Formats: sequence, structure tokens, C-alpha cells
Amino acid sequence: MPTELLVLFELVLFFIVFAISFQAFSAFDLEKFFKKGYTWHIQIIYIFSAIIFSYLFTKAIVNLVDLSTALI
Repeated sequence: MPTELLVLFELVLFFIVFAISFQAFSAFDLEKFFKKGYTWHIQIIYIFSAIIFSYLFTKAIVNLVDLSTALI
């Protein structure tokens, strides 16, 4: 697979997975772990968690695609 195509696939996949994971992480109730009034802290945790999960998931999928194309 050409490198440019793989990079474009990775970028598109990251944003798709980020949107899905952000919705999924917002289902967690983190308010019980924070003091009252710390809503922006909770939002930062949600955003960073979604970014980290999206990055790791995207890298895993792209690595699998890259390895599978190397076998061909």
C-alpha cells in the first residue's frame, strides 16, 4: 500500500474513532471521582482519554493493515 494512502487512511480513521470514543467515554460517570464544580477537569479527562484511545486503536489497525500488505 502506498505510504500517502496509508497516512490518509490513518488520519480519516483517527477522526472517526475519536468521534465514537468521545461518545463512549462520555457515558462514564466521572463526577463521583471529582469534587463539585470541577466540570472542566472532567471534560479534559474525557477529551484526553478519547484522544489516547483513538491514537492507540488507529495505530493498531494501521499496523495490522501495513503488516498484511507486507505479506502480499
